[in-house]
Amino acid sequence: MMLLNKEDITKLLGVWSGSFEVYAPGRQQNEDVMFMPYDEKSFTMDYLNTVMPVKEYLFEQKENLYNWQKSDSDIQITEFDPSRLKARILFGVRACDAYGIAYLDRFFAEEFRDHNYAGRREKTYIVAVNCVEPGYNCYCSSTGVGPFAQKGFDLMLTPIGDEYLVEAGTDKGNELIELAAGIMEDVGEEAEELKEAIEKAVLEKFISRVNLKNIAQVMDETFNNEIWKEISKQCIGCTGCTSVCPTCTCFNIVEEEGCYGEKCRVRYWDSCQSDSFTRNAGGHNPRNEVSRVRYRIYDKLKYIEERFGFKGCTGCGRCINVCPAFIDIIEVASKLKQEYKHDMEAMKQDNAAAARFEIHTHGPEHRCENVYKPQIAVIKDIIQETRDIKRFIIQYEDKTLHENYRFTGQFFEITIFGVGEIAISIPFGPSQKEYFDFCVKKAGRVTSAMHELKVGDKVGLRGPFGKGFPFEEIKGRDILIVGSGVGLAPVRTMIVRIMENMKDFGRLVVIASATTYEGLVYKEDLKKWAETDGVKVLYALSKPTDKVEAYVGYINDLLPELGLDWENTTSVLCASPRRIKAVAKDLIKLGMKGTDILTSLETHMRCGIGKCGHCKVGNKYMCVDGPVFNYEEMLTLPPEF
Repeated sequence: MMLLNKEDITKLLGVWSGSFEVYAPGRQQNEDVMFMPYDEKSFTMDYLNTVMPVKEYLFEQKENLYNWQKSDSDIQITEFDPSRLKARILFGVRACDAYGIAYLDRFFAEEFRDHNYAGRREKTYIVAVNCVEPGYNCYCSSTGVGPFAQKGFDLMLTPIGDEYLVEAGTDKGNELIELAAGIMEDVGEEAEELKEAIEKAVLEKFISRVNLKNIAQVMDETFNNEIWKEISKQCIGCTGCTSVCPTCTCFNIVEEEGCYGEKCRVRYWDSCQSDSFTRNAGGHNPRNEVSRVRYRIYDKLKYIEERFGFKGCTGCGRCINVCPAFIDIIEVASKLKQEYKHDMEAMKQDNAAAARFEIHTHGPEHRCENVYKPQIAVIKDIIQETRDIKRFIIQYEDKTLHENYRFTGQFFEITIFGVGEIAISIPFGPSQKEYFDFCVKKAGRVTSAMHELKVGDKVGLRGPFGKGFPFEEIKGRDILIVGSGVGLAPVRTMIVRIMENMKDFGRLVVIASATTYEGLVYKEDLKKWAETDGVKVLYALSKPTDKVEAYVGYINDLLPELGLDWENTTSVLCASPRRIKAVAKDLIKLGMKGTDILTSLETHMRCGIGKCGHCKVGNKYMCVDGPVFNYEEMLTLPPEF
């Protein structure tokens, strides 16, 4: 530990400025305090907290993921180069924001490593300054995050009279102390006791307090409480709460053109409180006003901690300060505690229990590369399947990528340069290595642009991503596969793999469903599969046809007559969530277990790696923990999905 005289703060920052870019609290003309390049005139230590969290210096509000240029038929990609950044110090970070940085380190730097964040974080030194005067809406003492920093800092300063107690939290912190040799002096262990006494005194000063003990269970049992309707009527969807939150990480990804004509893939902060956040290309939005408002508070108080082991709310109070509708997360939590009743049966009916299945993790192959950078691929053939569905035969420009391709996951992200990116299911098996075959329905802006492409045009591929269907685990069983409309594409990968290994399985039944026969995909495949021993192909259409023998009606009507060994059957379903539930209920009545009914829930997967938040459902990311779930797992997700 070291001691620093408060009068020497400017001298210290001056020394550091010789080796680093230093950002420190600066008072604006409107009296707001922001992190700014250190300037002795605007610099202040007389502040409660900065208006915006310090996260914006690590996870920028808007930043390029990569630039690209097209020259004749070539596409060149230039990615963000963090080595060009100068090392910098963020000085004056409060405990709530330091904790937020520790969470961001966990979120962005582990599993799928975020190239931009990791590059900036490596060059950044965090100097925390502990609070001794909490604000009216500060409640970090209730979340257990403050008022003194616990993690997320390299160096920590604690005000003690006319001095600061200085403690290093990392090797970076020790480096900063060494640079300040002669400005600080050593101090004995008695300073630790004085620090503890000061922290105890500060804890007594908090005005805003909330009891968050067992808050996750409380929220489980108050999922359908009337309070959510009341709050949703107040919320105007301004997204101010998420903009000022130290732990909000949601973003959108778009295509833009730079000042000098360069093309850019850009990400910018997005918000789960935006009406369009979970809206799919076809216009369907699973979240209404009530579930939208409820989700944010569940994420802060429940989902983040369940998923990552970090508090989702640091108690900084900024969301309370900026809300024009006076929505107060402290009041909400307190009301929920009052409404709480220990009723396990009600909890089951609410269908909001914490998911009880393993979170999907990823190997080191995704931790070094820039996972946002696509590989260039060429369209080799286009097949018109239906009026609004095309199959694209695509091959990597660098054919060695096919040689090293490892079959895994459930989908790829396909980039249409200048337009955007879309998640598309893998409809092929591991034996198909020389090219990829994607089935794309024209629905939104990106898929419409893809439908305009021609043979020879180039796209970008990222992936494969997601948790795919199990294969080895279901050998020796009868298999029922149901695909509705373009939903036959995600399950085709299973059909192909099983057909190539029929000796390892019992009977295979494929039910293809659509409004009309013309709306079916893979018509020739269906006919070919039907000619294979042990395979039965059925059609369930809304309108009759003379092309094939088809049942006119619901899929469910065909199930009782299939003659499968239901206790030894695995079913794979891909349809709307409502249709999946209807079919699954009938399968269970026939004797199947919910764990043997597999579904693919592909909803608004933007980044593909569990970062952007668009496909987050409860504490699960559809693009990482799914999109494949069994039926029992599906039922643990919030009911709107």
